[in-house]
Amino acid sequence: MSLSVLGLGLISPAGASARDHVFFPRAGAPPPPPSPFIGPDGRRIAARYCPWMRPSQADASRLLALARGAAAEALAALPEGAAAAVPRFLVTPAPRPGLPEEALSEMARAFSPSARRFTGAAGAFAALAQVAELLASRAIDAALLVGVDAFAGLDALAERQRRPPSPWLLTPPPPSEGAGALLVASAEQASRWGAARLGEIVASRHAPGRATDEDDDPVDAAAMTALLRGLPAAGPIQAVFGQGRVDALRCREWQFTTARCSERFSASYFDRCLEVEVGELGAAAGVMSLACAFAAFRHGTTPPDAGRSFVAWAISRDGTRGIALGAAPRAGAIKVAAGSAASLPVLTPLSGAVIARRVDREPFVPPPVETEATEDEAWLDEDIAGTPAAAGAANDVAPPLPALPREGVLAPPVRLDAERVIELTLPGFYASVVDHCAELAAALARDRLEGRRAWLPETEARLLRRIDAIVAAGPRALIEVAAFWERWLDDPWKSFASALALAAFAGDDALAAIHRAAHLLPPDAEDHVLAVAEALALVDRPGLAGLARALSASAHPIARAIGVTLRSLRGELPVDALPAMLAEDHDAVVRAGIWACERLPGAQRARFSERLRERSRAASPAVAWSAARVLVIGGETDLLRDEALCARLGPLAAELFALAGEPADWPRLEALLGRHRPTRAALAAVARFGCAASAAWILQRLDDEALADDAAEALRTLFGSLVPEAQELEAGAWRDAIAARRLDPKARYRRGRAFSTAVVVEECASGELSRLAVEARLDELRARLRLPEPVDLSGFSARAEANLVAFLNLARSRS
Repeated sequence: MSLSVLGLGLISPAGASARDHVFFPRAGAPPPPPSPFIGPDGRRIAARYCPWMRPSQADASRLLALARGAAAEALAALPEGAAAAVPRFLVTPAPRPGLPEEALSEMARAFSPSARRFTGAAGAFAALAQVAELLASRAIDAALLVGVDAFAGLDALAERQRRPPSPWLLTPPPPSEGAGALLVASAEQASRWGAARLGEIVASRHAPGRATDEDDDPVDAAAMTALLRGLPAAGPIQAVFGQGRVDALRCREWQFTTARCSERFSASYFDRCLEVEVGELGAAAGVMSLACAFAAFRHGTTPPDAGRSFVAWAISRDGTRGIALGAAPRAGAIKVAAGSAASLPVLTPLSGAVIARRVDREPFVPPPVETEATEDEAWLDEDIAGTPAAAGAANDVAPPLPALPREGVLAPPVRLDAERVIELTLPGFYASVVDHCAELAAALARDRLEGRRAWLPETEARLLRRIDAIVAAGPRALIEVAAFWERWLDDPWKSFASALALAAFAGDDALAAIHRAAHLLPPDAEDHVLAVAEALALVDRPGLAGLARALSASAHPIARAIGVTLRSLRGELPVDALPAMLAEDHDAVVRAGIWACERLPGAQRARFSERLRERSRAASPAVAWSAARVLVIGGETDLLRDEALCARLGPLAAELFALAGEPADWPRLEALLGRHRPTRAALAAVARFGCAASAAWILQRLDDEALADDAAEALRTLFGSLVPEAQELEAGAWRDAIAARRLDPKARYRRGRAFSTAVVVEECASGELSRLAVEARLDELRARLRLPEPVDLSGFSARAEANLVAFLNLARSRS
C-alpha cells in the first residue's frame, strides 16, 4: 500500500487552513471566543465554534459547509479542471439527535452525488484501506477523503448534557467542530498532474474493540495492539498524532498499546493531540490527525529528531479502532513544479533568528493622512440634545414587562444567548489572531529584558512562535500588524513586537510600514528608540541598511534616533556622522549619538571625550547621565565629585556611585537621594553601591507599597537571603538578621559577602538576573577593571551568551 498525499485541508476554531493549524495552536492563538451556549441552570457551557460561522444547530448544513471548506483547500493543489473527476470519500458521525440518517445521507449527496460514506473517527482508516484497494485495481487514480463533525449546536450539546462526564475521570476537551481533507493519488497520477508529493500513507488498519464510549468495560487495548503490530516495520516510530489526551478510554488504550509495543517506539517520540488544542472533533478526528501530521512535517514544526515516519490513530464512539503509518519529507525537501498552486515557498518556523519570509498576501498601502478638525464641535452635541426627538426620547416610558406565565415552563436543556455570539468575517478572525499574538509578543519582549536570563531561550522561542503565527495569519497580516502598531504608539513593548513582526515579512512594503510607523511616534517617545532599533537589529533581511539610512536622515527626531541607533548596532554608522548627532537639539538623537560613541573602538571614542564632557553638563538629566556614564566607565571617576553634575542627575546619580563610589561617599549619596522621591532604579543602584550603612534607607522603603518588592530585592542584593521568603517584606526581620551579622559599616558588600569583582562576575554568570540587572553589573566591572569596551547583550540568547561569557572570562583574569 502506498498512497501519495498531494493536498491537505483543515478547518476548525483554530483556523481555516492546514497552515493555520500548524502555527496558531503552538502560539496559543486564537483565544477561543466565549461560548454562547447556556445550560438549564443558566451557566455557560464550554464549547468552541468557528467564529466566522454563526453558531446555532450542528445540523447537516453546518457539516456541509465545513466539509466543503476543507475539500476546497485540499483540491487547490490540482491543475485547473482536474478536481471534478476525483472520487469523494466522506467520513461523518453516526446518526444522533439533530442529525438523523436522512439528513446525513442528504448532506453526503450534496457534497458529492457519488460520495462513499463512512462513519466514526476510525472510518477514515477504513476509507483509506478501500482507496488503496481501488488504486491497486486501477479502478481509480486518485481520491479525496474528507472527515467532518460538529458539536457546536443546540441538539448536540443537549445530547451531551444528558451524559455528563464523570468527575473522577480525565476532563475531556470542550465540544468543538471541524473538518479535514486528504487528497491522495497513485504515484503515476501525481506525476501526470505535476503536483508536489507531501508524503505517503504506507499502511492503514482498522478493527472493532471491546471498550466503547457507551460501555465502561475495562480497557485492554488488545485491538489497538494488534493493529499496531500489523503495521510494516519502518524503524522506531518517532512521531504520533492521535487522541492520547482526549479521555480515559483513549488515553488508557494508547498507554497500554505503547507499553506492549515499546520496541516499536523511540524512547522520546513526539506526540501531538490536535483535540487538546482545538476541542473534541468526533468523527473528524481521524482525517484531521492525518492531515495535521503531514502539515506539521511540511512546515517543519516537528522536532528535528522526529524522523520521517509517523503514526496517526483514532477510536470511534462505537469502539472501532483505526491506525495508519505515514512518511513525510522534512521541510524544504518537497519539490514543487513552477507555476503550480503551491509554488510559493513553504512557511517554516523561525529558529534562533528572524528572517524575512515571502507569503501570499496583500501589499501594504499607507492610508491617507487624516486631517484633524479645527473648529469646536461642541455646539453640535448641544443642538442634537435640544431637538424634539431627543426631548421625546428623554421622556419616553419603557413598555411594561411581559406577564409571568400561569404555569411552569421547563427550561430548554441548552439555549443560545444571542448577546454572547461573536460573529467575525474570516479576515476579522485573522485580524484577531494578529492582535492576540502581537500582544503576547510585546509581553515576551518585556520578559526578554526583565525576566531571568536562564529563561531567555524559552522566552525567545515563544516570541518567535508568535511571529510565525502573525506571518501565517492570512493575506492581510502585514496590514493588520501596521494597524496594531498605530493603535499603540504609546507602548514601547508593542513597538518592539510590531517592528519585529513587520520586518519578518519579505517585501519593500514591509519596510515602508516600519518607516511610516516610526514617523508616527510622538516626539517625546524616547523609550521607543532602543526598543525599535533592537527589534530591527535582530532581523537578517535585505533592505534593512537602506531603511536605517533613511531613518537616520529623517527630520522626525524619534525616527532619526532609531536610525542612528540601528546603524550603530549593525556597525554601519560612519564616525564622521557622530559630531552632528552630538550637536543635535533633541535629547533622543543626542543620546543615540552617545550610545554610538560608546560602541566605537577606544582610539576613536577618545576623539569625542570633550564633546561628551560638554553633554554631561546638559540641562537634561537623561542626556547628562548618558554622557557621564560613558566617561566614568572610561576612567573619568572625578565626575563623581562634581556636585553640580550630581544635582542635575538627581536619582540617576546613584548609578555613578555604584560605578566608582566608595563607602565614605554614602553620606553624600544619602543627602542627594533625600531631595527626591525614591525610585526602583535608585533602590537597585544603592544596593549595588554596597554600603552596609545604606540598610536603614532601604528598609524605610519596605513601608511603601509601590516599592516594597524592589526594596526586598535590594536587600537581597546587598545582604543575601538573610530572612525567609515569607518575611522578606518585614523590616523587623531584616533588622534583626542584619544586626546578627555584625557587618562593618565602612565596608562594601554584595550578596552578604565582602564586595569584589569576582562576586559580581558570579552574579552575572548565575542566570538568575535579568538582562537589565546584568548590564548594570557589567558597567560596574567595566568601570572598576578598566575594561571600557561595551558588551552587547541585545542579540538572541546564543550570541548574547557568547558575548557575556567572553567578557566574564576576561573579567576573571583581571580580578
